[in-house]
Amino acid sequence: MEGDLCDVVIVGARCAGAPLGMLLAERGYAVEMVDRNPTGADTLSTHWIRWPGVQQLRKWGLLSALEKTGCPPIVRASLDFEGRVIAGGPQAGGAEAVTYAPRRTELDALLVAEARAKGARLRERFSVTHLIVVDGRVAGVRGAGPDGAVGLRARVVVGADGRNSTVARLAKSPVVEDRGILARSLYGYWSGVVEPGVRVVFRGRRGISLWPTHDGLTVVSLVFPPEEAPGPGRSALTEFYVSSLREVPEVEQALMNGELVSRPRSAAVRNARRHAHGPGWVLAGDAGHHKDPVSAQGISDAFADAGVLADALDAGLSGSARLDEALAGYAATRDAQRLAAFAYTCEQAELRPFGTDFLDDLTRTAGDTQATEAFLKTFVGCDAPSDAGWLGESH
Repeated sequence: MEGDLCDVVIVGARCAGAPLGMLLAERGYAVEMVDRNPTGADTLSTHWIRWPGVQQLRKWGLLSALEKTGCPPIVRASLDFEGRVIAGGPQAGGAEAVTYAPRRTELDALLVAEARAKGARLRERFSVTHLIVVDGRVAGVRGAGPDGAVGLRARVVVGADGRNSTVARLAKSPVVEDRGILARSLYGYWSGVVEPGVRVVFRGRRGISLWPTHDGLTVVSLVFPPEEAPGPGRSALTEFYVSSLREVPEVEQALMNGELVSRPRSAAVRNARRHAHGPGWVLAGDAGHHKDPVSAQGISDAFADAGVLADALDAGLSGSARLDEALAGYAATRDAQRLAAFAYTCEQAELRPFGTDFLDDLTRTAGDTQATEAFLKTFVGCDAPSDAGWLGESH
């Protein structure tokens, strides 16, 4: 069975797909979102929304809604590089540069609710199996959900379905750069940890970060080289995670009264980017461009994609520009915004030891109020990073 023609089918209703559905629906387009999971299902993810992403939420009128979910504001940062500590409260425009690290169960549900409130439709537990192709152009999707097999016809299909994107695979979107898996990460949720802001600690070739999140919990992440993989089985993974955290005295102190209340989740992310569009289809978020979580840019990047792609689709669907040209413009903008960060993230994910010059520079920065403020502003994303990224010439 095939439904009526809509303007856009969005496959994936999370940090890229749901905001895109919201933005298109509020402009009057008929939008059908589909997702293989129910709304609010958890997913592997970094949690931090950097300053540019927070500004997107503010622009969309959703920041207060996020705060009402109980997500604690993050107003301080402490960055510890082999004992050299840069700490403080970054400012933006004379005010605190507040960021957030929400659970995806809360954030995704909020974004979907807003998209539906604007008029976008949603099919949950719907798995796409085929693309509908007419005269060489993608013209919809076929899949199955609780109501059985369904065909959804559309003028454009958006793949916003993550790094293992079904749309990218079915459209045969070519990989234009693949740097492989450069690091692994584990994270879990801890209760009883009192951390006033974000804390990041680098020791050797490991990085540890602590972020306050929903329900009074702290998400604690461990990044490490792939060759240090723990042994098989959940118990070995948990033992490796906890022992690695407690090997660092500063982290051991922070977790002293804490309790791990979840099994650690494991990720090994391939750093790769795909061609972003083709006849009748386009990719957004991790579906087209994903990188190691060490730089924590995924959520903010997904928001940015949604904003740029909404404008491109509006131009193409309204007739003010040719659709294919509008999608090509989106792809060019995406690459212009991402390529430097992609290269930087890959460099940082190699987790090479810090150089002596960098550590000496950090010591000087820590003693200079203005330099400290500039460093922290770059870390949270208030200022555009240098070519070396927010860690500076770190490796």
